[in-house]
Amino acid sequence: MNPLRSRRAQRGQALVLALVLMFAGLLGLFFMFGTGQVSATKQRLNNAADAAAYSAALWRARVLNFHAYSNRAIVAQEVAVAQAVTLASWAKYFEHFTTNAQVLATAWPAVAPVLSAAASVATTARELTERTAADEIEARAAPDLGYKTLLQRSQEALQLAADTFGLGAVANEVVRANDPGFFAFALGDSGAFNRFTRRHASDDERRRLQAVVNDSLDRFVKGPRSDDLRLLLLPSSCFGTTSNVDRWFRRWRKRGGTEMSPDLERWQAVDTGSIHDYRRRGFLSSGCRQREWLPVGWGAAEATDHAPMNMVTGNPGDTLDNAVATLFASVEMSGSGYPGFERYSGIERVRELDYAALADRRFPVTQVVVLARAEAERARTANTLNVGTGRLRLFEKFAGNRVWAMSVGEVYFRRPPGAPERIEYASLYNPYWQVRLAEPTAAQRAAAMAYVH
Repeated sequence: MNPLRSRRAQRGQALVLALVLMFAGLLGLFFMFGTGQVSATKQRLNNAADAAAYSAALWRARVLNFHAYSNRAIVAQEVAVAQAVTLASWAKYFEHFTTNAQVLATAWPAVAPVLSAAASVATTARELTERTAADEIEARAAPDLGYKTLLQRSQEALQLAADTFGLGAVANEVVRANDPGFFAFALGDSGAFNRFTRRHASDDERRRLQAVVNDSLDRFVKGPRSDDLRLLLLPSSCFGTTSNVDRWFRRWRKRGGTEMSPDLERWQAVDTGSIHDYRRRGFLSSGCRQREWLPVGWGAAEATDHAPMNMVTGNPGDTLDNAVATLFASVEMSGSGYPGFERYSGIERVRELDYAALADRRFPVTQVVVLARAEAERARTANTLNVGTGRLRLFEKFAGNRVWAMSVGEVYFRRPPGAPERIEYASLYNPYWQVRLAEPTAAQRAAAMAYVH
């Protein structure tokens, strides 16, 4: 056999093998290029989805924190109303006290001018206090445009902005800022967030806010504004007739207090001061009983959302110890003529966590599920770039001809770093709602897959 001829016969076999290897290499190159482009697009989409989920959850956390701030502000308005009513009552009391003291001091010419001047000042102070208190009550608690009502309405407006539709708009803005070709939306939560909070409706729920208000009152307003003083210069009718020396002298009793009515629609404040005497129970009895001998000062005020009652209800600050002075105060309770005292809207119906609907009442969470997508052509693969023909053309398959990414943002309640170390359970009275990314649950993944396919 001719060796030259044998070598010529083998040259064609190497060329075929080289062509096959070149074809496989091109396929691998196209595959690696396409896979890299898809992975890069997927990574950018994942990052955008995480940013969108975090931002959407952050908006929801800010809404919950706004509820907490506004609830605190509403409490502050209630405290201000209670203070205004208290100051109006005290101003009336001081005016009557100085006026009556001036009459009682006519026997002492040196003291009378001082008390006369004090009475004039007290009258002016009462007029200014009532006018200011009426304006404050109307501005803070009027049923239409008072601060409390506006804060409560703003809660409801922002609550709507934190649902699935509102958060979807936030998520879409964030992903489009990353890439104008991306699109994102929030998956529906079947009303879970609507059940996360609720607006107070019943009086029992409103009493929770009232309790917070009462705990926020200062000692002067909360009362009792009481004082007892033994008047050594005024012996009682039982002087020397009983072994109880404490009953030998008349006593000065100051009583006062401020409280909310049981229907949560009225603040009342009462201040009274009377001299009490002890007198014998009978001619043959050695026992002594107390009686209100001389009312000296009285005053009362009310803030209500309806016609004034002109009467003291209950026994705020034990004012019934001075029953006659309390009666005098009731008669003049609404005699100021300033309509602001009749413009009070009652304890507000604020928004609070719906504890009955929470899986964890102490540390509840609310989640936002965001789906982000990009059209298939955003992944610049060889097929998208129209590179390759025939068997060298690789066709990618995407769900719905799109690239998808999923992320979950979670809103939770925790005291901020640096705060005093203590356990605090979730509420809408402290603005401690924070955000983190969370692992999607199996149910969330299934819902996303059902939507994608």
